[in-house]
Parts: sequence; C-alpha cells; structure tokens
Amino acid sequence: MTAPSQDALSAAVSDLMPMASDIFDRIRAASRDHDGVTRPAWSSQDQTAADILFGAARDQGLATWQDAIGNAYAELPGRDPSAPGILSGSHLDSVARGGNFDGLAGAVAAVVALAAMHRAGLTPGCRLTAMGIRCEESVWFGIAYVGARLAVGAMGRAEFDRLVRLDSGRSITAHMQDLSLAADDIWNQGPVISPANTKAFLELHIEQGPLLEEQNTPLAVATAIRGNLRHGDGVCHGAYQHSAATPRRLRQDSVLAVTELLQGLEALWHEIEDGEDPSAVFTVGKLFTDPDHHALTKVPGVCHFSLNFGSTEQATLDRAGAAIAALSEDIGQRRRVRFVLGEAVGSSPTPLDPGLRARLRESASRLAIPVREFATVGHDASIFARAGIPAAMVLVRNGEGSHNPHEKMAMADFELGTQVLAATMATISGAAGG
Repeated sequence: MTAPSQDALSAAVSDLMPMASDIFDRIRAASRDHDGVTRPAWSSQDQTAADILFGAARDQGLATWQDAIGNAYAELPGRDPSAPGILSGSHLDSVARGGNFDGLAGAVAAVVALAAMHRAGLTPGCRLTAMGIRCEESVWFGIAYVGARLAVGAMGRAEFDRLVRLDSGRSITAHMQDLSLAADDIWNQGPVISPANTKAFLELHIEQGPLLEEQNTPLAVATAIRGNLRHGDGVCHGAYQHSAATPRRLRQDSVLAVTELLQGLEALWHEIEDGEDPSAVFTVGKLFTDPDHHALTKVPGVCHFSLNFGSTEQATLDRAGAAIAALSEDIGQRRRVRFVLGEAVGSSPTPLDPGLRARLRESASRLAIPVREFATVGHDASIFARAGIPAAMVLVRNGEGSHNPHEKMAMADFELGTQVLAATMATISGAAGG
C-alpha cells in the first residue's frame, strides 16, 4: 500500500469514529442491565446488537448477510472473487451485567476497517469480511466459542443437541427458533469458514488485564492464547464437629484442608512463574461453605471451591494437573477429608501466527503507534487458529478489566487499534486505489 493510500485510509478511519461511538452507545442502550449490559447468546439483545452494527455497515455501502446460526457478516469484494479472503471480528454476546466493549469492540472495529477502505477508494486483492460472532462467553451454555465452533465445523450434532442455556433452561435450538433461525440448516451444509475460503483471521479485543495500563501503552499484539485447566465444582468433605470439644488431631476440617491445597498450588504458581513460564496464572474463583450450616462454634464439614490454571505452555498445565492430584491425595489422607474434584475441563494453549503478528507490528510502526507483546486469554481467534486459519490479535488498553460494568476503553485507543487493524488488512490483501 502506497503512502497516499495509507493516508487516505487513516483519514477515513478517523472520520468514522463518530459512527463507531454511536454504535457503541445505541447497543449499550439496547442491552443495559443496571449499571452494566447483558447480551445473552441468541437473545433479542445480541440480535439487536447485530442489527445495529450491520445496519451501519449497509449504510456504508457494504453487503451484509447472516449464516444459519445467526453469525452476522459484512463484506468488501476483492479484485479476485475466487481468492481466499481475510476475516476480522469478535463476539456480540456479553456476560451478565458486564461491560459494553468486551467482544463488541472487535466487531465494530472490523466493520469500521472495511467501511474506511471503501470510503478511501481502496480495492483489496481478495474479499474482506467483518464478522459478529454469537456465543463466545461460556456463561450461557457452559462452554465457550459456540458460534465460532459451529462456523468452522468444530462441533458435532450430538454436542449441539445437548446444549441448554443456563439462565433459561431452554435448548439452543429453541433460542435460535425464537430468532427465526433455521438451526437444522447448520447440518445441511459444510463449514461456513475454512482454510479453503479464508487465509487469515484478525481480532481486535480489549485487554482483559491491567498490563497496558501499567505500561502506559495503548495497544499490544498478542503472542499466544492461554490454555487452561479447570475444576469448576470442587468439594472437600470433612465432618461437622463442635469447635470447643474437638482437638486438632481428631478434626476433619474441610476449610483448613482446602486452604492448605490452595497454598500449595499458589506456591507452585510462584515457582513456575519465577522460573520457566512467566505466562502462568492461577485463580480460585469460588470458595465457600454451606450457609445453612454456618456457626461460630462449628468445624466446617463441607467446603466448595474452584481451581483454574492458565498458561501458554501445555507442560505447565500438565504439571498443575499432577500437583492438584498429588496434593489433594496427601492432604486428604493427613486431614482425614475427601476431595471430590470432578472432571477436569479446559483448552490447549494456542500460539498465534508469527507472520500475522509481524504484520500488525509493522503497521503500528508505520503509523507511529507504540505496541507491546504478551499473551492473552481465551478468544474466538483460538478457534480459527485450531481450524487451520492463521490468526492474530490486537489488544486495546482497558483500565478496569472486563466482565464487569466498569470497562474503560478510551475511544482514542480504540481508534489507534482500528488504524492498525485496517492498515494490516489493507496490506496483506494487496489493497490498491483506483
């Protein structure tokens, strides 16, 4: 792409920022829930988000369509209609009472990038597509990336038919039918997206941690997507006993047993993070006893908890799994309690494409935009990468984390991220003026 073309594209992205702000505001208003937003998967709220965003895409001269499961698309044709295209986007759903930018920022950025290219008079060498993806968040059906997995053919009919939305108790098919989606059509066609028709996937997403804020940098290029090892519903069974009458040697204290397990796993985290794997993270998202048995004078007999290790290295996840098994066995025997961890679930680490990462860094350098590099958490990009489509990500600074109503993505930072995204799409597609 020539310098005049880059200048025209950059100007067009800037000109479209009021449109982007309006899209964010309208979707926030349509999905407001107390001080946050709630956009369940396959609901009137995420459908309204798709309608608003892709209605704006049509207003900018882009062709739009929707697949059988409700993933929404906008397209800018390329000079060679038969060439594999470039795809960009992110998810439209949110967690309950979450923030407005998690996922949505990437879908809006993709539409803005295509609209800017069209406005700047640039024609890409291949088709460019913006995508609004359904159901990335695991809170709705108990698993993540449902829309992306269905789009690339990475989910079978049996698994699909078992999916029930956790807030409603209704099947995924019922929720699709509410939106007049013909769910059976999913199984009558091949994958909508494949390496045969898509040569790259780029996703912009708000950063979900504090690193960019700490480093006073607006953007990052993600190096990899962490995998994870999770026990979501662990229980330690001890015995309810009188606190004043039971000496330590005879106690079966579930809380102290769980805290010893957690201390051992935190020590392991420190060792791994300080040594071979600085990407490692460990979280205990749930830790509670039964309120029906709460008493100041009672030894707690049951304690519930969750365990979540994340890393870009499979060896770290394997090591964590072995440590969980060994520690729970040892502590259980010594303290005379019983750990029931349930089946471990999770995902494998996903490296992101080095070539695409380099292109994103080069675009940022040409635009004089500083960027960092570090690993990120689970995103739809991992599904496309596992399907054989090279994938990369741009992360945008966000001061208050995500999955909460207080996300603080500045529109100035969003514009910088969209500039990098648009420039990279233009470059790798061979976009030219005239």
